[in-house]
Amino acid sequence: MTSHSTLTADPSTDREDGAYYVLGGRQLGAAVARRLGAEGQAVCVVDESYERSETPGFRGDPTDVRTLEAAGIGNASAVVVATDSDSRNLLIAQVVRTRFEVPKVVVLANDPDRLDTFTEAGHSSVCATAALSDALSEAL
Repeated sequence: MTSHSTLTADPSTDREDGAYYVLGGRQLGAAVARRLGAEGQAVCVVDESYERSETPGFRGDPTDVRTLEAAGIGNASAVVVATDSDSRNLLIAQVVRTRFEVPKVVVLANDPDRLDTFTEAGHSSVCATAALSDALSEAL
């Protein structure tokens, strides 16, 4: 795996053991990280489009093992994988679980037909399409 972007850290805060990591997701990932932070969780974002913000993070490719190592993901208690590609999400989740032995990995499934694949691979998953359609239906 190779990095497709420059790894840059936000040195303004230190990550703690047991932190939650959000990998990818652009606006969605940032929103998840903000919510976890607001709930008092230590959070770190790893994304190619990461911009320095109130949430600590790294700008880099979350499929790159070196990026994940530099971000300290080995200390994570849970990881949310939220890119816009289901196959990329599955790849990242597998790397996080097997290489870094993260105990809890939650994977975003963009296509509801792929939920079984994520479950069979041993990951908790959330379907973006189902969650959005449920929320819109309830709003009507």
